[in-house]
Amino acid sequence: MSAREYEQWRNEQTWDPSRGTSLVIERDLAPAAWLEPLLSPGSFEVRMTAPQGFESYARVFFPFVEWTADANGNQIEKHIGWKDLAEKNGWTAHALMEQETVSWISDDEIDFRNPRSNLAPEQLEALLPILTRHTSSTNGWFLLWDGFGDLNEGAFDSKVPKLHHPMRSFYLFSGPLASYREFPHDPNYWWPDDRAWCVSTDTDFVWSYVAASAACIKEVVSAPVMDAIETRPENPARSGMDVINDSD
Repeated sequence: MSAREYEQWRNEQTWDPSRGTSLVIERDLAPAAWLEPLLSPGSFEVRMTAPQGFESYARVFFPFVEWTADANGNQIEKHIGWKDLAEKNGWTAHALMEQETVSWISDDEIDFRNPRSNLAPEQLEALLPILTRHTSSTNGWFLLWDGFGDLNEGAFDSKVPKLHHPMRSFYLFSGPLASYREFPHDPNYWWPDDRAWCVSTDTDFVWSYVAASAACIKEVVSAPVMDAIETRPENPARSGMDVINDSD
């Protein structure tokens, strides 16, 4: 493959929001300026990722994956929630549980299922209508980490401005609320025009935080498929935070 052929291949294989999405790359970063002052960088707490100042918060766990085969030998991805896995393995489901603790089985063996790195389709299908009911806006804003390797170099050239936070830099997008589905990765931040809520997903986490009104969070945690538990901004968000299941 020549250099020109490789360039053409890479251009076709990488994500360009101008191809088949309703998203717009924003060059004016002012609509996202509200976010950083409400974060607590270096705290390794929920508020390091989720903005402070909202009435309630929820931690939404990405499901563990279990691969099974159908009658024809085809691999099927099955999901098991953190609450269900904790119960199955004899642990307590709570807001600070960790992948490592709920995966341990009582006889000291490990359940080798791993969680997804993003919201499962069934979670997004449940979450979107809840969030839509709790905003007067139909359009929203999205921040996407600039470190993803499958972003099109032509679309994301050096002229596209980035929002710089202490830990990461992001591109800013606008679009309909439902255009969350059009990203190649879960956006790191997602909020409507009226800022009635904010969904934050750090690339190092296998969960998201939802910051919103108490009524919105009540709906989120009440939906079984969401596998969500209410949390607080000052709660820890780091390795070793599950002192309930791991008291050593």
